[in-house]
Amino acid sequence: MVLIPIVAIIAILTFITAFYVAAEFSAVSAKRSKLAQMAADGNGQAAVVLNILENPLELDAFVAACQLGITLASLILGFYGQSQLTGLITPLLSGWVQNADVAHSIATTTVLIGLTVLTVILGELVPKNLGVQIPERLVIWTAGPMLWSMRLFRPLIWLLNGSGQLILRLFGHSPVAEHVHVHSPEEIRILVEESSAGGILAQAERRLLVNTLELRKLTARKAMIPRNRIVAASIDLSNEKLLARLAASAYSRLPLYEGTIDNVVGVVHLKDLINLNFRDDQATVRSIMHRVGYVPESMPVEHVLRTMQLEHQNLVIVVDEYGGTSGMVTIEDLFEEIIGEFNDEFDADRAMLQLHANDKVVMRGDVHIADLNEWLDVKLPTDTYDTIGGLVFGRLGKLPVVGDTTFLPYVGNNLTEATRSEAEAIQPAPVVENESTDVPMPEAVEPAEPQNGLTVQVERMYRNSVAEISFTVTPEQANHLRQILEQGIE
Repeated sequence: MVLIPIVAIIAILTFITAFYVAAEFSAVSAKRSKLAQMAADGNGQAAVVLNILENPLELDAFVAACQLGITLASLILGFYGQSQLTGLITPLLSGWVQNADVAHSIATTTVLIGLTVLTVILGELVPKNLGVQIPERLVIWTAGPMLWSMRLFRPLIWLLNGSGQLILRLFGHSPVAEHVHVHSPEEIRILVEESSAGGILAQAERRLLVNTLELRKLTARKAMIPRNRIVAASIDLSNEKLLARLAASAYSRLPLYEGTIDNVVGVVHLKDLINLNFRDDQATVRSIMHRVGYVPESMPVEHVLRTMQLEHQNLVIVVDEYGGTSGMVTIEDLFEEIIGEFNDEFDADRAMLQLHANDKVVMRGDVHIADLNEWLDVKLPTDTYDTIGGLVFGRLGKLPVVGDTTFLPYVGNNLTEATRSEAEAIQPAPVVENESTDVPMPEAVEPAEPQNGLTVQVERMYRNSVAEISFTVTPEQANHLRQILEQGIE
C-alpha cells in the first residue's frame, strides 16, 4: 500500500513534464494560417494562442515557461523518486548483497536508470511527437494551463532572462527574442523541395518558388543580353531606315545611340515609328523616343526589377566598370529568371537545349555554366567565365570557327584512362585569320593536367561569339536532360 501513493506522485510529475514538452513543441510547430482560420470561425482559444505566437516576446515567455516547467518537474521527479524508491529497493537487495553500501548503490543506480527511461519515453518522446503531429489541437488544449504557468513563472522568467541578456551584453551581443517564427531563404527552399518530393507542390510551382528565391543571388550581368547581341541603331538614321532595321530584327523596341553603342540615349517603339510616318508635322525620332535607364553589372536582379518598376521602363542598359555598354536587360529577361525560358519575338528560333540521337546535346553558347553544371551534375569552372560559350572561347585561345573542338575539364576530378586518351587525342584547331574584326584575342589557356570533362565542338558563331556548341553526354545525363526538357528549362 505504501507503493501506491509513490507511484501516483511519480505518474503526476511525469505527466506534468509531458504536458510542458507537448506545449513547447506544439507552440513552435503550429501553423499560424490554421490557427487564424480557427479563430475566424469563432474559436476563442485559437485567437488567444494566435496572439501569443505572433508576439515574439510573448512567445519567448511561453517557451521559457515550458522549459521552466520541464526543468522543475524533472528535478522534483528525480529527487522524490530517488528518495522514496531507493529506500524500498535496498532492503530487497540485502538478501543477495551482503554489503549494505553496495546494495544501496545498486538500488540508487537502478532507480536512476528507471526514472530516466520513464522521463525520456513518456515525458519527452511521446509528447514531442504529438506536438509535431497535431500541433494546432495540442497548443489550444494546453493554452489555458500555460497562461497560468506564464503568470506563475513570470518573475522567475524575468530574472533568468535578465541574467542571460546581461551575460550577452558583457560579450558584446545584443539580446533578441529567441523564438521569432521566421525562416531563412535556404530553409524555405528546403521546405519547397520537400513539399515537391512529397507531391504537395507540382513541378511548375516548385520551379517558380525556387527561381524566385534564387533571384537574390543573380546580378544584372547574369540576366543581360550581351553587347554583341543587342540590335541597336544610330539616332541619326532616317525614320525609314530605323523602321527597316526594326522590321528586319523582328523586335518591337530599338535602342538608339549617338556615335557608338556605348552612348545609348533612348529607345524607340515600333508603333511610335509607324505613327511618325503618318504625322504632318516635322517631328523627329528624338521627340518620340523614350528615356533609357542604366544599371551596373553588379546590381542584383531584384533591384534591377525594382528600378524598372519605379521608372516605368521595359529595358535598361547594363554598363561595365568603365562606363561602356556591357549588355541590356528587358522585362522578359527578368521574367525568364522566374518562369523559365520561353520563346517570343525577342528570341531566336533555336532552343536553348536540344537532345539528339546517340545522346548528343546541342546547346546555345549563352547558357550559364552554373546551369549546365546543375543539369549534368558536373563541375565546370565558373570563376572566370559566365557562359559555356565564353569558356569555349577561353579554352581555344583564339577566335573560334565552326568545327573547332576543345576539351573542358571538370574541377577537382581525377582522370580515367579512357578520358586521358580522349583528351590527349584532341588537337587545337588551326588559327583562321579574320580580317573583318579587330576583336582582341583572349590569352591562350595553357592545358593543365588532363581531367574528366566535356569534349565540345563549335557548331555556330554569331558576331565573334560562340553561339552554339555540341557535345555527347552519358545515358544517365541524357535521361536527366529529358526530364528537364519535359518539365521546362528553369
